[in-house]
Amino acid sequence: MKIFAAALACLFSAAASAQDSYPSRSVRLLVGFTPGGSTDVGARVMAQRLSTLFGQAVVVENRAGADGHLATQAVADASPDGYMLLWGHVAQIVMPAVYKQHANFDPMRDLTPIAATVKVESALVVPAASGITTFKQLAALLQDKTQNKSYGTQGAGTPGHIFNAWLAAKAGAVNTVAIHYKGATNSEADFLAGRITFRFDTPTTIRRLGAKINCLATLTEKRIPEAPDCPTSGEVGLPLDVDWTLWNSVHAPARMPKPLVDRIYAAVARILADPEFAKATEKVGITPLIGYTPEKTRALQEQQIKDWGDTVRKLGITLE
Repeated sequence: MKIFAAALACLFSAAASAQDSYPSRSVRLLVGFTPGGSTDVGARVMAQRLSTLFGQAVVVENRAGADGHLATQAVADASPDGYMLLWGHVAQIVMPAVYKQHANFDPMRDLTPIAATVKVESALVVPAASGITTFKQLAALLQDKTQNKSYGTQGAGTPGHIFNAWLAAKAGAVNTVAIHYKGATNSEADFLAGRITFRFDTPTTIRRLGAKINCLATLTEKRIPEAPDCPTSGEVGLPLDVDWTLWNSVHAPARMPKPLVDRIYAAVARILADPEFAKATEKVGITPLIGYTPEKTRALQEQQIKDWGDTVRKLGITLE
């Protein structure tokens, strides 16, 4: 018994020592998407600053594929020692639980939330060439039984699909179908040519397309700086009954020791509170989230899984 107790004490002592010296080598921050998008850019801004605070390199590693699930699976399978972390996206940490679509991992069971880090807003837009300048005009078109309408998504079952289907239902749309693309940029040519009636875009895209599109409503409680003349959904008669915020996060493998979670969270929170971080991320249309502790991040994740799941079931959205 004494030998067992001594061995256990040594084990706990070694674990505590490892946490106190963390990180003693480079850390990998996995991104589930290709380089260049807002998720990837946000991760790189965070990684650069974490490297400075840690005194060790934090390296962004892109493992694109399966809607980000390849990266999520890798982190879920990793040792909970803090040397492999996930720069998560709603597609990875909410959607799998909404659809129960991935048999190999459960984002609530197999990941440890560290912090919700940044958010990306979404706005309803139409091609400027359509002549539609208000949501009321779009709603009238969507309700017109004599015309066929469509909306573009980044794929079946994606957040963009849910947003568009929710909007169509709220507007009483008829003869309106979803056209699924492999990504938001792939639908842009069809959209600008008028072959897609409406879609949702990020502030970065709205700023880039400028006069080529008309912004009709934002899925936000307040107007966004990138489109100050664009009303909120509440202002056009579409009160938000669900929080549609898209956000990124830092997640770790399950069973991460709390002292290590707290150490990583403290570093991430310090960076998020730095005005220079906000300036750097503003360039790609993302906004820091302040005060999302591991507990608050888990609560946000749970709430969106419930609310988005309820909406998906109500609208009959599937992955097909």
